[in-house]
Amino acid sequence: MQLNIKKRKIDYKKEKNLQAFRHINLEVAAGFPYFYGKNDMGCFIIVLLVCVGAALIANSRIIRWQRRAANAYFIIAQKAATAEEREWGYRNAYMCGHPKAKFFYIYAAADAFSGRKPLTPFVIHLEDGVDVTAIFYDYYIRERHISYGSERQQEVTQRVLELKDGENPSSDLYSEALRTLEGYLGENWRCGTGPVIIFMPCSGEQAHFQRFDSLSRSLKWRYKYNTDIEAVQYTGVRRSKHRSRNRSAIESNSNIVISPKIIGKEVVIIDDVITTGSSLREFASELRTYGVRVKAAVFLAQTAKFPSDKEIHRHIKSAD
Repeated sequence: MQLNIKKRKIDYKKEKNLQAFRHINLEVAAGFPYFYGKNDMGCFIIVLLVCVGAALIANSRIIRWQRRAANAYFIIAQKAATAEEREWGYRNAYMCGHPKAKFFYIYAAADAFSGRKPLTPFVIHLEDGVDVTAIFYDYYIRERHISYGSERQQEVTQRVLELKDGENPSSDLYSEALRTLEGYLGENWRCGTGPVIIFMPCSGEQAHFQRFDSLSRSLKWRYKYNTDIEAVQYTGVRRSKHRSRNRSAIESNSNIVISPKIIGKEVVIIDDVITTGSSLREFASELRTYGVRVKAAVFLAQTAKFPSDKEIHRHIKSAD
């Protein structure tokens, strides 16, 4: 009798274990394992490790494809035939994490960050509410970043440096900018019919003639503009603005007087580079005290703005 009871207990345990085993198999087959007791944590860790491994593999593949995409976009930008295609390529290369794309993109999108376009007239507001129409040929890039610019930006940057040293007057570029401005205003300034073209004051008379004398003569004799290199007369030497870190502390007009020859006349101011426009505003204000009206301003280059990361991301978002 006792043996039969033990046998029944054993048979009952076997039947119970068999039912539990069948239940677990059914849950596994359904793709949703149901864990019991001590096996819960072990099974959970195994599943977690499998998921983490799969995620790491997927992530490594995403990174690999992202790098390939960044390189492809960068090559497209390097070989681009148009400025728009160049900007598009560098923008996407930067978004994909290309390590060299940021600076290339900044100068490819210089129009957007500066708010102005080369050879496109724009307005500068003077202090007394007077507006001056201005134009520049292209962008000036910091010397340490010059290799990131387009071929034309690099050429103009080099031309600016040569103009400052008196090596190349770049009268061909200035004359193109002047013609564009004439067309925009519907006027003809050549053959003595237009305003007098004068030049932005420099740190001293020697620097002034070194920078602008050849340009003045070329615009007068080759392109028939009415120029006057002696419209500004010097009383001494001041610190050079483009070599100073604190440009705003230097007063542009501290060492000049205006020649009587242009009193009461209309003028166009020529300078090498515009950055903030503060020098132009100061000079125009000085000219107005002599009854001289500033009609326009022409620059060889606009200093390309170097935006913050927030500005870059804002522009990318708006471009998309």
